[in-house]
Amino acid sequence: MAASAFRGATTIAIDVDDEKLAIARLAGATHTVHSQRQSLAPALAAITGERGPDVVIEAVGMPETFRAAVELVAFTGRVVYIGYAKEQVCYETKLFVQKELDVRGSRNAMPEDFRQVIEMLEGHRFPVESAIDTLVSLEEAPQILNAWSNEPSKFKKIMITLD
Repeated sequence: MAASAFRGATTIAIDVDDEKLAIARLAGATHTVHSQRQSLAPALAAITGERGPDVVIEAVGMPETFRAAVELVAFTGRVVYIGYAKEQVCYETKLFVQKELDVRGSRNAMPEDFRQVIEMLEGHRFPVESAIDTLVSLEEAPQILNAWSNEPSKFKKIMITLD
């Protein structure tokens, strides 16, 4: 969210957690949608002038969010998956062709991406204090990462200290 906003994009954050949506706003989200209170398709249509988002970045990893990304993105849009689904995902594959979609996966960043992150942090363009809710030592990392893997919705950001 922060990187897209930092680059000047109009951004829409979607979540089921008010606190995470508030952090997304602090990080630069232009719009927020609480998907348990609002139907996604009409909300996104209203925000995008009926077109749908040009790019959808799926970072949750649930089959329904994987499918929603393809269903809700604009025609000739791009879907980027950074979340992992823990079970198989079934798609209506005709949407890939009919909408002429660009579908990609992403898991890494390049050195220039890290330089931009550092620039954002130095410029106080990311709400670090609001986003990090768990601080642990390196020794505690395996346990907290296991807890996060089992129940990711209970965490915002985890910081591991190397002291």
